[in-house]
Amino acid sequence: MPDHTDVSLSPEERVRALSKLGCNISINEDITPRRYFRSGVEMERMASVYLEEGNLENAFVLYNKFITLFVEKLPSHRDYQQCEVPEKQDIMKNKYKAEILKKLEHQRLIEAERKRIAQMRQQQLESEQFLFFEDQLKKQELARGQMRGQDSAVLSEQTDGSSLSCFSTHQNNSLQNVFADQPPKSDGSDLADHSPPVNRALKPAATLSAVQSK
Repeated sequence: MPDHTDVSLSPEERVRALSKLGCNISINEDITPRRYFRSGVEMERMASVYLEEGNLENAFVLYNKFITLFVEKLPSHRDYQQCEVPEKQDIMKNKYKAEILKKLEHQRLIEAERKRIAQMRQQQLESEQFLFFEDQLKKQELARGQMRGQDSAVLSEQTDGSSLSCFSTHQNNSLQNVFADQPPKSDGSDLADHSPPVNRALKPAATLSAVQSK
């Protein structure tokens, strides 16, 4: 038998489960019918209170128990015919009313169950939509974080490249300055201008004799 607390049941199935819950009652031959009648009065009163409060489930279950007990079960009690108590007359009058109320409650309970299921599905849909949007926001935030990381890496590479370029330019300028400070190499004319003087005393003796004879 389906459990009446199972919220996945359809309205009709859940009401049938509540009906079976109300019908699940038995009598004990050792308990006098008088006690059952007195309990029935209290049962009917509590069902009316639940009905006034709008607690349809409890009212429906109690009315089912009331009808099952006093229409189906208790008449088979061995002392039922000999029992004449005021409560019995009240029960006999109220059992027809209880049957009518049970039928009305049956329909009202089905309508209430349909509304409850529709509301539950709406809440489930809203929850799924919220989780979907939350997941999308997380993915977007993760993508933005990855893009920021890539931009930082590119900027770091550009910064390192600029520093290296500046260092190379500075090194080239330094080398140029070194070469510019060195004196230029001498060509052939410079060698002629700076030739050592001739020492005439070193000329050959023949040349010197010729000069003296003149």
